[in-house]
Amino acid sequence: MHNLLFGLAVALFFMMFTPSKAEASKYVLEPEEEETYFRIYNDTAKSRQAARELAKTLNLLNAGAKNELISNYAIAMKAFADSVLFRGDRELQQVREDMAEPDIVERMNQLDAALKSTDPNEWEEAKNSGIFEELDEVIFNFSDHELPSEDMIETLDTWKREGDEGIAATEDAFDFPVEYTSDSSNFVMRTQTMYMVGNAEVEFGEQKLNAGDIQMNFVTHIVKAQGIPDTTGQIVEKPIFKDGEKTFNANEMIYNYETQKGLIKGIVTEESDGIITSQIVKKTAGPEMYMGDNVYTTCRLEHPHFGFRTKKLKVVPEKNVVSGPFLVELNESPLPLGFFFGLFPATTDNTSGFVMPTYGESTDRGFYLRDGGVFLALTDYFNLTVLGTAYTLGGWGLNVSSQYRKRYSFSGNTRFSIVNNLFQENDGSLTVRQDYQIQWSHSQESKKNSRFSANINIANSDYNRNNSQNANDFLQSSMNSSVSYSNNFAVGNVNMSMTAQTRYQQNVTTGEATLSPEGSFNVARTRPFKSLFKKSNAISEIGFTYNMRASGSVTNKPGQGRLPFDVVGADNDPSDGLDDTGRYPDLLLNFGDYSEDFQWGITHELPVSTQMKIFKYFTLSPSVSYKEYWHPFRYDYTFIEEENAVLVDTTNELTRYQEYSTSVGFNTNMFMFYNMKGGSVIRHTIQPNVSMSFRPDFGDPTYDYYQYVQTSNTDTKGREMFRSEGGLVGKPSAGRSNSLNFSINNILELKSGKKDEETGKAKKTMLLNNLQVSSGYDFERDSLNWSDINAGFRTTLFKKVDVSVQSRWNPYKYEIVSTAYDEDLKKEVVTSQYKSKDLLWDTDGKIADLTSLTVSLGTRLAPKGAKKKQEEKLDQMQPRNEMERQMLEQMRRNPDLYLDFDIPWSLSLNYNLNYNKTGEAEPTITQTFTFSGDVSLTPKWKFAFRSGFDFKENAFSYTSLDLTRDLHCWQLTANWIPFGPRQSYNITIAVKAAMLQDLKWEKRNSWIDRNDRFQ
Repeated sequence: MHNLLFGLAVALFFMMFTPSKAEASKYVLEPEEEETYFRIYNDTAKSRQAARELAKTLNLLNAGAKNELISNYAIAMKAFADSVLFRGDRELQQVREDMAEPDIVERMNQLDAALKSTDPNEWEEAKNSGIFEELDEVIFNFSDHELPSEDMIETLDTWKREGDEGIAATEDAFDFPVEYTSDSSNFVMRTQTMYMVGNAEVEFGEQKLNAGDIQMNFVTHIVKAQGIPDTTGQIVEKPIFKDGEKTFNANEMIYNYETQKGLIKGIVTEESDGIITSQIVKKTAGPEMYMGDNVYTTCRLEHPHFGFRTKKLKVVPEKNVVSGPFLVELNESPLPLGFFFGLFPATTDNTSGFVMPTYGESTDRGFYLRDGGVFLALTDYFNLTVLGTAYTLGGWGLNVSSQYRKRYSFSGNTRFSIVNNLFQENDGSLTVRQDYQIQWSHSQESKKNSRFSANINIANSDYNRNNSQNANDFLQSSMNSSVSYSNNFAVGNVNMSMTAQTRYQQNVTTGEATLSPEGSFNVARTRPFKSLFKKSNAISEIGFTYNMRASGSVTNKPGQGRLPFDVVGADNDPSDGLDDTGRYPDLLLNFGDYSEDFQWGITHELPVSTQMKIFKYFTLSPSVSYKEYWHPFRYDYTFIEEENAVLVDTTNELTRYQEYSTSVGFNTNMFMFYNMKGGSVIRHTIQPNVSMSFRPDFGDPTYDYYQYVQTSNTDTKGREMFRSEGGLVGKPSAGRSNSLNFSINNILELKSGKKDEETGKAKKTMLLNNLQVSSGYDFERDSLNWSDINAGFRTTLFKKVDVSVQSRWNPYKYEIVSTAYDEDLKKEVVTSQYKSKDLLWDTDGKIADLTSLTVSLGTRLAPKGAKKKQEEKLDQMQPRNEMERQMLEQMRRNPDLYLDFDIPWSLSLNYNLNYNKTGEAEPTITQTFTFSGDVSLTPKWKFAFRSGFDFKENAFSYTSLDLTRDLHCWQLTANWIPFGPRQSYNITIAVKAAMLQDLKWEKRNSWIDRNDRFQ
């Protein structure tokens, strides 16, 4: 046993003191390696010593100035001299070898001596020796700062000339006093530390820290904060740190209020629409923060519905959030979805970025990537979006849009789209169709005298049908565009204005388009004799206005200015001008073909009027009006019997036509009151108006404005034709007129006997907005002296239903000339008739026949107070950026277009009836009924609908159904168009936050991707 123990002890002794072969090969240097190692060490020792001395010198001369550039330069030199390098640091070892050259070491020592010397020649020689360029390699590898050699030379030059004051750093002292409060506090003099417990608060400048337990050291400027336990052991009063507008909620916090650096644990902070929860955060002196173990989300719940979990996160406020590898979480459970890095915008300003395209398949255009491109935030006032679309069958599209705004001045947006579509027909052939659209909206916000506005929407006839994904565009049958400029100014006490406008009207169904430029000059009503009298009278009230209007027009529909008879040598085919598709060619693309048909004209109007009181309660208003029509041509007509047509001789010169008339008006207001029970009163306002007007016969040959001409072989009597027939700006009236016009208007208003609880005043309700009847009688006519009777009224029933009725009545009897049997109606219908001079009262015992009737009924129903609640909610919204501001303005203009989950239901109903009947002919009746609304099925589910009824087809018109589910931070929307040419569905689940708008799932079946959209 003893021998065995002795053997084990000997073996253990040899193991302890005898190195193994592997260990020897690892740690023991061979003689050759040892010599090489000491050779390198000895060579770099001199350069490192020189760098160490240079760093010491720089620190000494910078002791008073505390210049940041010199300080960082010295730190780099010391790091080069004293850093411990390992075998893996081959690049840094190479730097030391390069700097070990004897010439470089000598120049470093020369620089050190020159800095210590007062001889300027030594400094000039040292700085021009190239040593600073050599030291750039040291700075690059051993410093975290950019320290350009030219900046270092300039700084040291200044120090040599001016001393410490020339390079002294600007004192960045803590300018704000530190203020603190708490329920209890204790100051320890020895450590200069303040201990605060209970509702503790420390404020330094724009920064504020609240916590249950705060320790503040006035020597190190370090503040420590944490929560305190309550009686149940729950931690309360956790730190809340505010830095300007930023707020951080944390569990623990250490912060240096002088350097503004800190370490925060358990933080929750908000960046733009995103919320970040981190376990530990390193706050730098700048705005950046480095975070560890994070969850990034836009959900505002304590346990968010979704998020992105990542270990590392860098936050640059008002710029972006950058993450390392991340995984997606749902209800705090990780999913096998993620990426190697993440970049999330965190700014309230517009920032440039990529726009992700949508993808899918179109049955007649192939697979596609649609509307992908870039968004460029070029300036604070202007941005640009460029989107492209590509189809596998060869089609493509380009969409360029921009928004601009100068606060308190103007704002607008533009959009240009061009699409080259290649459609595959059922037989396999390809059809090429090129479409375009131009949109521009501009509005002026300033209240200057001049104003410019634009609202342009121009497209070829097939654009919406081929490219628009908005179902509302399908219902659009016309497009209207306008650009206008106006300027108001005064000359003395006379107010004047000028306007210039261009309108473009387009029918997308027929292709008909008209371009109409206009200009006007107006003088507001001026009373030149007012200053001559102290009291108002007939002379002081004499006033005049002046209006000049210049108009132009060009259209792609032939017939503008066409004469109402056959003209010798003219093409009288009314169907010409249509292309192969049965539409009129595009006016703008073919403008040169129509420019010769451009028409223009000018009118001048000068009315003079006054008014006076007679018999105390009546107003007498005499007036005189003068008007001129300027046309650029004049016709002379000659009937050619052999051609059975009229030869028109055109003289292209400015032709003026004058017209004048006089009138006198007589009106008053009468009031009647009807007392009701309970103290309520109905006020009946009656407004009669009678006027007499006179106008000469400008068709008299002495004026030479009209010419009698026979227009056909059957027209033996001939007709009176205007010398500039078909002109753009009208003509003087032919025939003498001496007419009496009268009207009466009625208004009913109820004043309640009970006072309103909120205002304390009697409540007023409008019972009848107006009830008006008007007609006239012309004494100069030999027949048909009575004018048609116009009657109508407008009111609101039950404070909910708006009712408007307008009608026109004919007092004369129509005589039937011919009839024919109508197969559809299965009866005889009138094909020809004329208005006789016999009154219906004399022949049929009735006053008049109804010739036209328009009835409009409309209402919007919602719970009481819903409208006011919605307006208050919009007023409380504060936009954080330009995009939100534009959205809020649009919501205020069209509140009914947005779903409000706080309003349980709403319903809009609209009915329109148009009735037209001429004499004994069959009437035409058009009825439209539309309805829309929404209902909250639950506090989170909303169902909306929009439809109508076509009485002619006896079927529902365009119908759209929408279902919305509020998923807190997400939203589900489903749209279904169940029938019709726009039959489709679209289901989308998307994040609400705009910054994550591309995070969504979408399933759609759109008409735009089917080949039946032309049916």
